[in-house]
Amino acid sequence: MSVFEAHPEATEVVVANLPGGSTLRVHHPSGPRDYTHNVWDEFPDLPFIPVVPGDREAIGWGCYLSEFGSLRGVRNGHIPRNREAWHAAAKVLRGGGVVYVRYELQDYYGKPTWTATGVRS
Repeated sequence: MSVFEAHPEATEVVVANLPGGSTLRVHHPSGPRDYTHNVWDEFPDLPFIPVVPGDREAIGWGCYLSEFGSLRGVRNGHIPRNREAWHAAAKVLRGGGVVYVRYELQDYYGKPTWTATGVRS
């Protein structure tokens, strides 16, 4: 079993494309936490594509872990104003690895809203 380390800023979201059976160790502000991919016997080569916020309370993220079945979900599974950053993340992840999607508080029709603004490798 392989363990991959991620060190996101509080306002970043970790996105990874890892081999099946891997573990992603995310070093949150509150301490490290492991996210493990359970391999199905029928699909041992299914990749592990987790999406984990650095600090979900800070950016208003609704969950601790989202998991996608393909990079297509990473690329298109977001609201339009965030999609450009997520397209860039999916492009970087084609060969595998870990990236970080940066979120910034921006004005959106007069209301402050967390918006994906870029990718850090």
